Amino acid sequence: MSRIKVVWTGEGTYPYVTGGVSTWADILVHELKNIDFVLIPIQMHPYVKLKFDIPPNVAEIINVPLWGTEEPIEYIRQIDFSKIYEAKIKTKTSSSVEKLKPIMILVLDHIFRKKEDLDTLGDAIYEFYEYFHIYDYYETFRDEELWVMYKNYILEHYKDVEDDIPTVFDMIEGLRYLYRFFISLLPKLPHAHIYHSSAAAFCGLSCIVAKKKYKSKFLLTEHGVYIREQYLSASRNQMPYRTKEFMMGLITLVSKLNFHFADVVSPVCNYNSRWEKKWGVDERKIQTIYNGIDTNKFRKFDVQKDEDRPTVIMVARIDPLKDIETFIRTAKLVVKEMPDVLFKLYGPMLDEKYFHICEDLVQELGLGNNFLFAGSTGSPESAYNEGDVVMLTSISEAFPFVVIEAMACEKVVISSDVGGTKEVLEGYGYVIKPKDYKGFADKVTYVLQNFDIAKEMGIDAREYILNGFTTEDMVDNYSKVYKDLYHEYIEAGDEEWKQVALATI
Repeated sequence: MSRIKVVWTGEGTYPYVTGGVSTWADILVHELKNIDFVLIPIQMHPYVKLKFDIPPNVAEIINVPLWGTEEPIEYIRQIDFSKIYEAKIKTKTSSSVEKLKPIMILVLDHIFRKKEDLDTLGDAIYEFYEYFHIYDYYETFRDEELWVMYKNYILEHYKDVEDDIPTVFDMIEGLRYLYRFFISLLPKLPHAHIYHSSAAAFCGLSCIVAKKKYKSKFLLTEHGVYIREQYLSASRNQMPYRTKEFMMGLITLVSKLNFHFADVVSPVCNYNSRWEKKWGVDERKIQTIYNGIDTNKFRKFDVQKDEDRPTVIMVARIDPLKDIETFIRTAKLVVKEMPDVLFKLYGPMLDEKYFHICEDLVQELGLGNNFLFAGSTGSPESAYNEGDVVMLTSISEAFPFVVIEAMACEKVVISSDVGGTKEVLEGYGYVIKPKDYKGFADKVTYVLQNFDIAKEMGIDAREYILNGFTTEDMVDNYSKVYKDLYHEYIEAGDEEWKQVALATI
């Protein structure tokens, strides 16, 4: 068997941003040394720096910045400006936009749920990809005819609506979303046996195109349920109603496309599979693969503490989805029972506005001596070992690394009941209803006041992690899926196509 080639694609994660998905991806590419990887990370902007060491089996990184560019092709394809200029002239001097209009109308029909024909839409996405490898992306979206077609479609759709009709702002924002998010289709995609997306999101569109173009197999890993997380985010967003409606319609159709065209859907917990089935995923496609960790790295060991105080640790980015406010309110209640307790939060500040909300809450509750924002840490295993208890208060998770890492360090974990947390934690820690800071406080106080029970629970928790949640377990499972898909890929094509494809890989 020749070496398997996998194109991995992600959105806002590896190798430029730390976090659970990035940790998972880094383990895959480092441990599967017999796999050749190409990375296609979708980024917010092009001015990012690598946060991980890239192993030799990663042959190429094709960066795809969605924002911060005037000419996205220049960053994505790394071509001479003369080639970009030629495509601009060709776009301006031809009636090329006429070729794009049927595709745009089909996309709009699905955004507004007038149609449900994912096979035809997948073909249109492939045509969209091919079109922009001939004509200029920027000039096409600036074309007056495209704007008029789009505007007339929107006005026709809402012609019988009396209240809250779309404004010019709503329409411009909608077209801007299409322009920005479909940048994900601009890279020249390499031949590969397998395309592997880390979310049912825009990063999965490349996988659909590769399936159409090269007959590549499509593996979709769902860490969080992307569409659920986007609905949660939209509920907090203050954007106008019609703008939000358009954006969620676009996100919904992209998620449905991912689910429809994926050959295998591998949620990281069984909880996610319930959502996937709800969105129409064939149960036969679903193979749950739990995340795994390095249990030699994540283990119990002594660390130097600044103060000998009962300590509660949380490792999480400062973001509304992590619900840091509940962590702070829990601290207030525990302090009433244990005045010397220290609540310590390790994590980067991703949302500055939310960070200031949390800072203000700490001051408002008088927790200056009992709560510490400790910043990012490059050694989460040391952070866990500082604590007597580890907490996680998220309102949305898939299968968080934090929980299994802390369990491997023999810590009692008290987590909100989100995603697949209960699948690993129940019986070895405590699961609390999200936002129930009183419930959190009761369990934290109990664990801190019952050292012997906590010690025994921690030992049992590590033993459980050693039997099914190690790096080796996770890597073996993905290796098997890759091999199965590789064989399906080889067997699927006719001989002429197969020889051409294999010769280019």
